[in-house]
Amino acid sequence: MQAEGLGQPEIVTAAQKVAEEAAGQPYTWGGHSTKGFDCSGFVIYVLRQAKPDAGFAFMTAAEIFADRRFQSATPPPQPGDLICFPAGSGMPHDHVGIVTDAGHWIGSQSSTGVASVSFTNPWWSKKKHYFLRLK
Repeated sequence: MQAEGLGQPEIVTAAQKVAEEAAGQPYTWGGHSTKGFDCSGFVIYVLRQAKPDAGFAFMTAAEIFADRRFQSATPPPQPGDLICFPAGSGMPHDHVGIVTDAGHWIGSQSSTGVASVSFTNPWWSKKKHYFLRLK
C-alpha cells in the first residue's frame, strides 16, 4: 500500500507524458488512445502506462468508481489519486481525472480534450466530487 502523503509519482509522470502526446487531439467518446480520449479512456491508458502489471482493461468511469483496486482517499488528495465526479446536478455523465499536484488534475473533457484543470476552476469546483487511491 502507498504510504500516506507520498502520492504515486509514476502515475503523475505517465499522465503528464500522455497529456503531451495527446495535445491538440479532440475529446473522443469511447476513445482510449492518444488520437482521442474520453475521460475513462485517458485514466485507464495512463494507469496501463504507469502500472503495466496491474492488469487494467479499458472500462467506463462508473466501472472505475466501483473497481476494488481503488480505495476512498480522504482530502487533501495526493498526486496520482483519481478525482471522481458522480452523475448529478448539472452533469448527466460520470467523469474522472488524475490528480497531479495540490492544485490541479488532468482529464479529458469534451470542451478541451486532455487538459490540466485547476481545483479552483469555476465549472469543476462547483461539482460534487471525491477521490480514489490505487491500493
